[in-house]
Amino acid sequence: MYSNGLGEWLPFCRGRSLMKLLNKIRHSLSLRLLLLFVAAAIVLCVGFQVMMGYAISSHMKEKGAPHLNQYLHYLQQNLGSPPSIENAKQLVTELPINIQITTATESWSSSDTLPTLDDLYVYQGNEVSDQEVKLGFDRGQTKVQITEGDTTATLWTSPHEKNGKHGKGFLAGIFFLLLILAILYWFIRRLFRPIQTIQKSVRQIGAGDLSARIPTLRNDELGELSGSINLMADDIERMLEAKRELLLAISHELRSPLTRAKVSTALLDNSPNQANIARDLREMENLISELIEAERLNGPHQQLQKVSVSLNEIVMSVVDDYFPEADLEIDLAEELPDQNMDPIRMRLVVRNILENALKHQPEEAEAVQLSTQALGETTLLQVQDHGVGIAQQHIPHLTEAFYRVDVSRQRKTGGVGLGLYLVKRIVEAHKGQLTINSKEGVGTMVSVHVPVIAS
Repeated sequence: MYSNGLGEWLPFCRGRSLMKLLNKIRHSLSLRLLLLFVAAAIVLCVGFQVMMGYAISSHMKEKGAPHLNQYLHYLQQNLGSPPSIENAKQLVTELPINIQITTATESWSSSDTLPTLDDLYVYQGNEVSDQEVKLGFDRGQTKVQITEGDTTATLWTSPHEKNGKHGKGFLAGIFFLLLILAILYWFIRRLFRPIQTIQKSVRQIGAGDLSARIPTLRNDELGELSGSINLMADDIERMLEAKRELLLAISHELRSPLTRAKVSTALLDNSPNQANIARDLREMENLISELIEAERLNGPHQQLQKVSVSLNEIVMSVVDDYFPEADLEIDLAEELPDQNMDPIRMRLVVRNILENALKHQPEEAEAVQLSTQALGETTLLQVQDHGVGIAQQHIPHLTEAFYRVDVSRQRKTGGVGLGLYLVKRIVEAHKGQLTINSKEGVGTMVSVHVPVIAS
């Protein structure tokens, strides 16, 4: 059972490893370029070998044929016609060859090991008409067979012996080839190293850090690309800064007429219309405050006025000031540690989260649960409502500016979708984390983690 299971898993593991390797090669420009160089080198080597083989073969046919004819003529002359055993014995002592003579009555060989003769072919350059000459070449071994009547003489050289020098030479060649590939890969990586710097800086810019720039250290195409991306980041930064300044200016200019409108509304007699006007003016004032706060947090010089304060203290001040009569179930942790936080902005976090929970809480539902906890290096603020909940496709977008789940409910619930956007910006400015979990028909839980020691 075990061996069968292992046998089934091994091909699967090999397949996954191969896929990982292929994905890495597909992703790495350096590896692909190196493989391209290797493939080109292999093609060049094969082509060079074919051309050299053809050139050597042509040269041997043209220049080497006379030497071969002369050597064969020398062998034929010294062996005699027909070849004799006595002449063969004498020839063996003069040349580094082996000879076998076979006649109708006797046979003699200078070596006990005979070569294979299946690859012999008839040599057309033979000049002795009474004899047939065949040649063969096999891995450094030359074979000649001369036949005259019932006498056959076979001559062959000893094959090249394998020794340690050839093995060491082969290993040295492999090592040298791997060394060249390693050096080549290092140079390729060095050539494309700016791509990693460009990728890192582009990610920083995409994440909102418009002050990130790519250092231009080379005067080539990659250097020009870095310069173009830096110019693009400069243009985007100037455009967003101009938009921010315009929005702040407009928001500040709106405060004066808004204040006059509030004073005039307060002088009116109490009536439903007066109450509606006052409510709309408060919403407009909150909207302007949120816009100004959002742009301040988006600015490059955002400053948090941090003091040592307890999260419980901030929570209770918000409840007392804004929700004294709200249906809340409060569970605050005892001995919650003081933290370095901006109390004004953290009050805005608590107020916006509680305001959202109470707006979407049905009158007959359970009370909104508000709690704090100490979790080692962080403190946790949680607000749980029992409203209709939020569909999962909307949750990732809740902290986007001006995003609303249901635009048709805007007049009923108020606001324009900046509350949770501000909450996220303020929490992230404190190096904290905001999470939202919701289930339709059950309710929504908003959790804020703030580090005890925030940098």
